[in-house]
Amino acid sequence: MLIRFRDISDAPLTDFCVVGAGPAGIALALALADLGRSVLLVESGEEAPNPSAAELARAEVQNEQTHAPPEIASCRAFGGTSWWWGGRCVPFDKADFGDRPYARGTDWPFSYEEIDGWSPKAADFFGCGTGQFEMEPSGWRELGQISIAQLERWTPDTNLKTKYFERVRQSRAITLLLGATLTDIQLDGESGHVTAITLTDERKSIEVPVRTCILACGGLETTRIMLHVGRKYPNILPSGDSVIGRFYMGHISGKIADVVFSDPGSINEFDFFVDDSHFARRRFTIGEEALKQHEVLNIAFWIDNPPFHHASHGSGILSAVWLMLAIPFIGRRLLSEGVRISHVGPRPYTIANHLLNIFRSPFSVLSSAMRLLHERYLSSPRKPGFLVRSKGGRYALHYHGEQLPRKSSFVALSDQMAPLGVPRLTVDFNYSELDAQSVVRAHQLLDRSLRNSQVGYLVYRAPEEELTARVLEQASDGYHQLGTTRMSRDPDTGVVDGNCKIHGIDNLYLLSGSVFPSSGQANPTFLIVALAFRLASHLGKRTDAPATKQTHAAV
Repeated sequence: MLIRFRDISDAPLTDFCVVGAGPAGIALALALADLGRSVLLVESGEEAPNPSAAELARAEVQNEQTHAPPEIASCRAFGGTSWWWGGRCVPFDKADFGDRPYARGTDWPFSYEEIDGWSPKAADFFGCGTGQFEMEPSGWRELGQISIAQLERWTPDTNLKTKYFERVRQSRAITLLLGATLTDIQLDGESGHVTAITLTDERKSIEVPVRTCILACGGLETTRIMLHVGRKYPNILPSGDSVIGRFYMGHISGKIADVVFSDPGSINEFDFFVDDSHFARRRFTIGEEALKQHEVLNIAFWIDNPPFHHASHGSGILSAVWLMLAIPFIGRRLLSEGVRISHVGPRPYTIANHLLNIFRSPFSVLSSAMRLLHERYLSSPRKPGFLVRSKGGRYALHYHGEQLPRKSSFVALSDQMAPLGVPRLTVDFNYSELDAQSVVRAHQLLDRSLRNSQVGYLVYRAPEEELTARVLEQASDGYHQLGTTRMSRDPDTGVVDGNCKIHGIDNLYLLSGSVFPSSGQANPTFLIVALAFRLASHLGKRTDAPATKQTHAAV
């Protein structure tokens, strides 16, 4: 059932209240409904993004070089950030859950096996093919400590509104409430039990009783709410000042090298390919033992095009794509704003040089553009990207690596107030030299493996002594909002336990990347949804939340 906050005077009391209708909230609500439980699914936005909802996410960012504006990194609408998501599905690795003395503070309160079993459910939810993410290549030389067996899979349905809105709306067990922003949580001061939440829009606020509440509002918004709760109830969340909002992580990514293949035909293994009617792609990854041996943080590499904005690449089709992206009203229809900005690059723009690249081979550019548009927007399945082939076998090498949790990287409540009377966040997100040095060591390990196996070699884009600085110059995130309400076994070192329940509060759970104690090499969306299914199974076994008869809100 769908109701709108502006049309109601109260909301139904259900077994579970899930706040946030992004990938995590949708998956959790549907899984709980399948278990026969009633769910109130609350979304701050409407069916589609709008500027007033985006304004609620704006924050004070201390370093705009390292962190994207939150209003373009998150999305308040049914489907959440899947509106901006590219569709890459990658699970975390076994190495992320093991003991790593050189990566302190990254241990999880459960094992890899406990979450890996939920990967098929997450793959089915996204529609990205099987839950199998390893496939050994045929006829490929051994690369020693490097593997190309690991896959990333891509969902053709990146916007989850398209896939799940009608299913949620028509569910008899789920009440979808749109246009309602959570502005406060009420706790019993003695028991630490959540009694109600306050929902607000620009015209009214209502207090909604809840039995069990799950915040699935995205990393930063979930953290902002918990910072407010910690300020309001300091005796219930004693670790608030030292843990909540701290250890903010994302990923460290960019390009500092090109890979040159001895056999230019080797690129066939690294382009997008169809498996089980869905696109997949191979990456270079480092085995668990090698990571430990060389004290390298987890990382993945994939073959890529040169940066679009560097006209020195000489490619007419890359320049044509850059020009389309550089025109905002066109580029925003092709890619999310964050991805568009990253491809457009910094000013000043060298438009004349891009036009020259196009005019050198106009017919080839037109043919390539037509093929690209057909594969990307008209084919089924849609190809998630493209790779311009190099006759010499030389390609850009993109890395996507783990960032260590550090207390000095954090978010906190600001003195500024957002609409609806809630405090904004201030964001102080930063990287360390340890993050960058690990990236450089990983490149050196990959280079040795390629050379030893005679597959190829790396060509660095800067002298070796400058590589760490180059990594830090490119380091930027803000889209993968991890670690600020981290999991832990000990309430003094974290915010939630292994079942995502707040330490010290028996009916409040957090479900977002903010609970991750480590960032791994994988983007977090797939694991967040796997956690949603794991959490639904846990909640479904609770005996203190009996299924209730669905009630209707007064209109």
